Amino acid sequence: MLVANVNRGVSVDRLVDAVWEADPPATAREQVQNCVSMLRRSLDNGANDATINRSGRGYQLDADPYEIDAHCFERDLHSAAEHLDENRPEAAAAVLHGALALWTGPALDGLDAVELRAHALRLDELRATATERLIQTKIRLGRLDDAVADLRRLTGLHPTDERYMLLLVDALLLGRRPPEALASYRAFARRLADDLGSQPGPSAHAVERRIQLALQGTEPAAGTPSAHARTDSDLSAFAGMRGSVTVATRQDSELQRHLDEAISHIRAVYLLLNDGR
Repeated sequence: MLVANVNRGVSVDRLVDAVWEADPPATAREQVQNCVSMLRRSLDNGANDATINRSGRGYQLDADPYEIDAHCFERDLHSAAEHLDENRPEAAAAVLHGALALWTGPALDGLDAVELRAHALRLDELRATATERLIQTKIRLGRLDDAVADLRRLTGLHPTDERYMLLLVDALLLGRRPPEALASYRAFARRLADDLGSQPGPSAHAVERRIQLALQGTEPAAGTPSAHARTDSDLSAFAGMRGSVTVATRQDSELQRHLDEAISHIRAVYLLLNDGR
């Protein structure tokens, strides 16, 4: 709780709630005070300048935020976004790889208090964002085998997560492996039906159409103007943009989702029009 609220006071009542929630023992406040005393001694013997001080009716951890892995991770995530915005994908990939290396498991694993779980869920979402962005960057750099290996693992862990399936299909199609792309899509659709009782959405249907065109050998080559160049050249370029529009911060995640959906819809329209002609 003190690390999650670094440089801000946390009342003893909140600390008690974080440990015991609705069923604290009669000695809860004394136990918190004893724990804080032990933490203070540990910090006094450490190599950094972090200290725990009294703050109002509680305590405050005073420290450089960048002594805390979570803050370093968020800083690196912002830095990687800046590299991508300035067309430095190699630098972005290196920073994202380092940021993800700070993780050793789920955030605050084993701590179930409401306030701590909310903090942990936010960090886990940022981790998923960083993972997705790193894979997108690997695909952009042509590191397709590496990206596919990462995505095989992620789709195994999250078989109904559409974003990983879409990225896997992108990587496989770029690597000229449409049969594997089709198998991945069908496995996703089966698990979606079996586990959630639902069907693939518009983005997934659009990528299924891309796979069918690739199997037929009729999918337009990346960067090649369409034969219907009156308007399709611009639309084709935009339709191939999935994964290249990124946002810098987690606060913009809703915007990111809408952008991805819009691009998928435009790609679907483009493919249908192209096939119809």
